Amino acid sequence: MIKKLIPLFPLQSIVLPGGLFPLRIFERRYLDMVRDCIKNNTDFCIVLIRNNSKEEYITDVYNYGCLVKITDWNQLDDGLLGITVEGINKVKILDRGLEKTNLLTGTIEDIEIEKEYMIPQKHLLLSRFYKKIYPGIKHVISFKKERYADASWVGFRLIECLPLDSSTKNKLIAMDHAIERLNILHKIIQKIYKAEIDELMSNQQ
Repeated sequence: MIKKLIPLFPLQSIVLPGGLFPLRIFERRYLDMVRDCIKNNTDFCIVLIRNNSKEEYITDVYNYGCLVKITDWNQLDDGLLGITVEGINKVKILDRGLEKTNLLTGTIEDIEIEKEYMIPQKHLLLSRFYKKIYPGIKHVISFKKERYADASWVGFRLIECLPLDSSTKNKLIAMDHAIERLNILHKIIQKIYKAEIDELMSNQQ
């Protein structure tokens, strides 16, 4: 596995492989980071902040994240820098620390890209659920290319948008088998969105 030192961008949200995520950049350390990434055609890593972190300069992050590349940038109406990043690959964060500029960096290890699995019949409901909610969330997070029959792709999209705590998201990201991840997501969605799932099931009959 390739290991490298890279800027870490801590958030309470995550984008995963295949996802597109708009970000507003305003702190000097991140403006400099974005400038360097664009200039040198390099990437950075989005990582999840641990629950209830109160640090001024956050270092307490979970050990899984996503390598992202900047695909677009522009000045927003409020004068801030807006960028869009694309999730490239899951990574494991081996260590981290603050630089002199208070930019969080870490040594990351690429994780082997998951094998593609066709979604089992029992989980096709998850694809339909995501299709239903997508119009209401696409301004917040979207995707590059739809792959509704791919178990990893659907699992990643659901992790991105479901109202889960960071610990749960990290555990789901850490899993290396797409079908097992969907098994857990199916239980979560049936519990949180029971009415919506019941409606989808009744329309299927």
